[in-house]
Amino acid sequence: MPKKPEAYGSWLKLDKPEHIVGFLLKSLHHTLRQSMEEALRKKGVDLSFAHFGALFGIYGEPGITGAKLARRAMVSAQTMNSALRRLEADGRIERRPHPDSRRADSWTMTDEGLELLEHARTVGAAIFERMLAPLDRAETAALESGLRRCIAALEADDEDAAPARGLIAAPTPRRSTKRPRQPEAG
Repeated sequence: MPKKPEAYGSWLKLDKPEHIVGFLLKSLHHTLRQSMEEALRKKGVDLSFAHFGALFGIYGEPGITGAKLARRAMVSAQTMNSALRRLEADGRIERRPHPDSRRADSWTMTDEGLELLEHARTVGAAIFERMLAPLDRAETAALESGLRRCIAALEADDEDAAPARGLIAAPTPRRSTKRPRQPEAG
């Protein structure tokens, strides 16, 4: 896990701090995932981040499809499919036909899956607590609110919306460095 400040993007010299937010979010996600998987391994919980995401998603919405789980867990459909198959083989989840789609499966949790999820959530709670420790309650609430609004803005269907607060500048037209062609003397 990165420990040096430059691992968090301080090496990027940008005019506006807003330009690094995406990089920091990706770095946070990667670091959180690594921390979570390492902590689960140390506690003897045989789950990857994708497995945890699948169980958590099924817990929150019994009958959910694999495609929805993949989006919510921020993993590829192939990764989620692999996680679901393993959890099913281990008796942690059950597959049923989806009531609205013949092509999709709906997933539910077994008692064994619920027990494993509760153990993993205990491990995860310590990671989240450590991650948010530098923030007070108001900062944590502001962070959550800000992130939710950013997600909603990106999920909005209005593709013609202008960039907010000028964070993304319009491309500057390039000037030609070539000299104009002179007519040939004849």
